[in-house]
Amino acid sequence: MTVRRIFKSRISRQNEILDVLSSLFVTEVIQPSSTFWLVSPWVTDLELLDNRTGNFDYVEPAWGQRMVQITELISRMLANGGRLNLVTNYDSHNDRFLRQLKERVHNYGVSDRLMIVRKHQLHTKGILGSNFYLNGSMNLTRGGVEFNDEQINLDIGKEAIADAELHFIKYYGSDVMAEGGVS
Repeated sequence: MTVRRIFKSRISRQNEILDVLSSLFVTEVIQPSSTFWLVSPWVTDLELLDNRTGNFDYVEPAWGQRMVQITELISRMLANGGRLNLVTNYDSHNDRFLRQLKERVHNYGVSDRLMIVRKHQLHTKGILGSNFYLNGSMNLTRGGVEFNDEQINLDIGKEAIADAELHFIKYYGSDVMAEGGVS
């Protein structure tokens, strides 16, 4: 079986979602995919990785013993050689996340590894790495992770990963290529 389905609600399985997301992002920091796709109409700089005990100090000692935000994980991933294609909408909710991400990526000197595309009509949600495809109804926001009823699928099948990559390239690839990089 290559697919794990998670059905969550406000009162059940939020920790399971956080565990899956933090595991995927830490894996990407340690061994980045050649291209990592994050497609979400709305994004928030969630405190995703619990490093309060220092268990992840080996990944990035500068984080210290605290909760680590998504933009910190992404920035470290890019500094370790990864590339991110981020697709989101024009809603002002996303502006803070994008500012924080651009600043952190700039501080690492890897702005050329970050491609941001904003679409007026975006409903697709997915996170795609070389070895997984996470998709479903959840936006990468506090509401999506903690409050809303959501269904999420984690697929590690090569066919699903290749299919998602082809679709992301087809729908967003020309915009990513035109963007070129973030300054």
